[in-house]
Amino acid sequence: METYEEILGRMQGTFEELAGYPADDASDIGIRLRVLAGEVYSLTAAMDWLEQQFFAQTAQGEQLDLRAQEHGIQRRPAQAAAGELTFSRAKPLWYRAVIDKGTVCALPGEDGARYVTTEEAVLAVGSTSVTVPAEAEQPGRDGNAAAGTVTTLITVPPGIEQVTNQKPFTGGADAEGDESLRARLTQSYAALSNGTNAAFYRNQALKDEGVFSANVVPKEQGLGTVGVYLGASGAAADSETVQRVQAMFDELREINVLVTVAAAQTVSCPVTVQIVPCAGMSFEAASDGVEEAVQAYFAGLGVGEPVRAAALTAKVFATGVVENCTLVGSAAADRVVKANQLAVLQDVTVQEASA
Repeated sequence: METYEEILGRMQGTFEELAGYPADDASDIGIRLRVLAGEVYSLTAAMDWLEQQFFAQTAQGEQLDLRAQEHGIQRRPAQAAAGELTFSRAKPLWYRAVIDKGTVCALPGEDGARYVTTEEAVLAVGSTSVTVPAEAEQPGRDGNAAAGTVTTLITVPPGIEQVTNQKPFTGGADAEGDESLRARLTQSYAALSNGTNAAFYRNQALKDEGVFSANVVPKEQGLGTVGVYLGASGAAADSETVQRVQAMFDELREINVLVTVAAAQTVSCPVTVQIVPCAGMSFEAASDGVEEAVQAYFAGLGVGEPVRAAALTAKVFATGVVENCTLVGSAAADRVVKANQLAVLQDVTVQEASA
C-alpha cells in the first residue's frame, strides 16, 4: 500500500507535469493537494483493511469471529479454574460450623487470585476439616494454582481457622486469541464434515464452550460405535460438559450408531528445565517467564496430542528471557499419549545451569 508521502509526491508530480510549474506548499493548490492526499491515503488504508478481513488467514477480532461463525465455530470464552478448598481447625467443635456458598479465599499476597466456594458445606460435630468445591472468582489462566497455595481466608466462616487446597486448581483459560481461533477455522477447511466422519463429531464437540479439544475414535466398541473424548485447557473436561455434549450427540447421531462421550484420561507430565538467563536478567524473573511458557504449552495441547520436547524447548526460548535451556529427566523425551488421553502438566521445576 502506498504511503501518504508517496501519494502526495505522485499527485504533485502529475500537477507539475500538466501545469508546467510546481504547486507551492503555501498556495491554495498545494494545500488542496495535501488534504486530498490525506483523504486518498485514508481510503486506501480502509480498503486494505477490508481486504484483509475477507480471508480467514488475515481476518482479525470481530471480523474473524464472523468468518468462524460461517462454519459454526465460536471463539472460546475465558474459563474459570476449578478445584476444592479444605477448611479446617486444630480442635473439633461441639457444634456444626456452616461454610456458606460464596465464601472467598485467596492466594497469599496483595494481588493473589481469589477463589469462591460453589456449594454450602458443614463442618460436622467432632470433625476438624471439610472439603468444598470452589472455582476462581475471575476466569482466566491466572486462576490456575498449585496444590497447597490457596491459604488466605478472605471471608472467615465462624469456627474455621485455616484453609488450603490439597489438589491444584486447574482448567482456567484466557479467552481464545485470534491465532488459536484461526487455526481451528482453517483446520475445518482441511477436514470437511460430511455428517458421518470423524471431522463431524470433532467439530460438533468443539462448539461447546467447555471443550478446548476433542478426539474421535471410530469403531471404539466395534462397528457402529464412536468414542468422543473431551479436554479443557490443560485439564480434562468436567462432567457437566460431558453431559451436554453427550445429549447433543444423542440427537445428532445417525441411526444405529452408538456415540459415547467421555472426559479424556489425563496423563501427568513433570517438567524439569535448566536455564541460563539472558544477560541482565535475574534467575527469579527468568524462572517465572519459563514457568508461564511451560504452562501455556500444556494448556494448548489437545486430546491425543503428544508432548514434543522440541516444541516445549522452542516455547521456552520464545520467552526471550533465556540464553540457553535444557530439558532434563522425562521431559527430555517426547511423550506419546493414547487417543483418549490428554497430557497435563504435573509440576515445573526450573534450575539454574552454568553458562
